Amino acid sequence: MNYWLDSMLGYFPVPYQDELLYSMVARYAQHTGLAGNQKAIVREVFSSSTAVAVPDLPSHLNSLINNLQLVWPTIVEELIDSFTLAPVYLPFLSQQQATKTIRSMRSVSGGDIHTRSGIAASAVKQPEYFRYCPQCLQEQRRTFGECYWQRIHQLPALTFCGKHSCLLEYSTISFHPKEKHLFIAANESKLNADIRHVELKDIERTLHDRYEQLLKASQSKGLGFNRWTLFYRNLAAELGLVKKSRICHQEIHRLLKKTWAGTIFQDQFQDSESSYWLTNLFRKHRKSFHPLRHLLVTTAMVPELSVTKLFEKVRRLPARILVPSHSSEVMTVRDDVAEYRSRWVGMLKRHPSAGVKELRCIEGAIYSWLYRNDKNWLMSNRPIRKVNAQTPFVVNYSDWDAKNVAHLESVYEGMANVRNRPRLTRTLLIKELPRSNSVEKHLFDLPETKQWLCSHEESVEDHQLRRLRSAYEQIKSNHLEVKRWRLLKVANIRDELVTARIETEIQALVQRKG
Repeated sequence: MNYWLDSMLGYFPVPYQDELLYSMVARYAQHTGLAGNQKAIVREVFSSSTAVAVPDLPSHLNSLINNLQLVWPTIVEELIDSFTLAPVYLPFLSQQQATKTIRSMRSVSGGDIHTRSGIAASAVKQPEYFRYCPQCLQEQRRTFGECYWQRIHQLPALTFCGKHSCLLEYSTISFHPKEKHLFIAANESKLNADIRHVELKDIERTLHDRYEQLLKASQSKGLGFNRWTLFYRNLAAELGLVKKSRICHQEIHRLLKKTWAGTIFQDQFQDSESSYWLTNLFRKHRKSFHPLRHLLVTTAMVPELSVTKLFEKVRRLPARILVPSHSSEVMTVRDDVAEYRSRWVGMLKRHPSAGVKELRCIEGAIYSWLYRNDKNWLMSNRPIRKVNAQTPFVVNYSDWDAKNVAHLESVYEGMANVRNRPRLTRTLLIKELPRSNSVEKHLFDLPETKQWLCSHEESVEDHQLRRLRSAYEQIKSNHLEVKRWRLLKVANIRDELVTARIETEIQALVQRKG
């Protein structure tokens, strides 16, 4: 019980409107003087040394809630709904995906969140750097005396501020930095870009409003693929875009392309690929689609429908496929089975060397019908799979080993001489190699590479000594007196982590002349 109380925070910044949780933690670090000590921040806030600084879908939220109870008795649901980007993605996932995503955000295992929510595989990419509106920033500084990262400014493909009709500017702060535990407040970045006003069309403003409504909708449960499938089928039918039970995909494409022409979203409607997202959106959903895709379609085709009403309409649809049980349909299927079996057997005889893929190209309708209505028989009467008798690839480990060492030698000096570089850990050095993931798995088979890494990787103490010497040069260049406390502060070394070797180096630097 005492340990739990010791880990609780005695201070945490008051959240601002539409602020990211990441931004609040960054402000906490700045207010408490821990901005330069990444590990100390995650230990204090999340009671873990492995928590990662993730701006959009963070994890370790249960631990954070426990630590906040003295200063902010909130709950995980409030954090997810009001201070992350999860509300944008969750409604469009399956129920199972949404549940697992929230569970990962609560837990200490958040490494699979972006894969589970479909963000990692999406063609709509997240911004590489934090974005901001210069005018919003000025208002924040006037009102609060500081600025912060807003959620609405970090949404994928939304590159303008609807409030001030100006373009969002990119900061120099990476949205997913290589330093995994680094929280950087907006105040710590030079955000001084000029305001670039832009003339927005009404439909662009409407989509911005829908995105904002989506952030505030608090729809934490996934509505599921079947509901979204039915919604888009019904939508096409209501708008007269269905002929003889077939959806008119070309007409939908022309309609949306015309609607979004001349806007910043017009590039979303390129029909060059066979797996065109718009066509797939109006077919049976087998995966989740990016929120932007849904908003582009619904904003153009049902502009009168707010996000709240949209979710209400989708929620009323059945979550699972309703299987018809009419006796007439069953009798029809039974009558057709013999005919389709006979046609399939005939195809096998006419094309004895063809595989399943070739047969489907010749007469795909027969295969599809049997797969839906007589699957067990079809699986028993498929062509025998051809075994590929190619010689397996044999890895030349000695050659690979020599090339790794040569590559590491060529890049090491450049890495080691960077002024404010991170510690040269084994992992960092391996990542410089081609096929780095494979190298890590096969180090046992690469003895020269392993030996080189062991002799060149930098210990924590060696890196701290390097930072001390760099701090000494910085202090001298600023014409300040070299003091022990000043060396530790500039080098970002906590007093309790000072070893005998580091102390000896500190005393030598303090006593050094010139």
